[in-house]
Amino acid sequence: MDDFMIAIVLLLVTTFISRTISEKATKKLDQIKKAELIDLFSNGRIYAFGILIGIVVLFFLSTKFNLLDPLIAYIIYIVSILVFLIVTSIISYRKLKANDFPGTYIKSYLLSTSLRFIGFVIFFTMIKY
Repeated sequence: MDDFMIAIVLLLVTTFISRTISEKATKKLDQIKKAELIDLFSNGRIYAFGILIGIVVLFFLSTKFNLLDPLIAYIIYIVSILVFLIVTSIISYRKLKANDFPGTYIKSYLLSTSLRFIGFVIFFTMIKY
């Protein structure tokens, strides 16, 4: 198996474990907190997805039209994705703390987010542009 396939498999595995941890933590919340969780993040997901699409589109436009050296465009893309993940995680963490979510849920959230971040770092480290 080449590095790209290994990177994809590791990304999928870390994402799966991350989602499993998140789902288990959510199941332990009472109905009120589950509803609050949905309300807290429903609007933000739309904006976050728009930003993510923007990052990807800018990367592809940059490579398609040779606006930047491909390696520089790739590095900017990686850094942008990782900064996006960090910023959205910090915002989410602050929302959870401000709305008095249980400490066990917040710890699960942090573990889940860390695994997802590690998966992306491994993925971007292993693939070669």
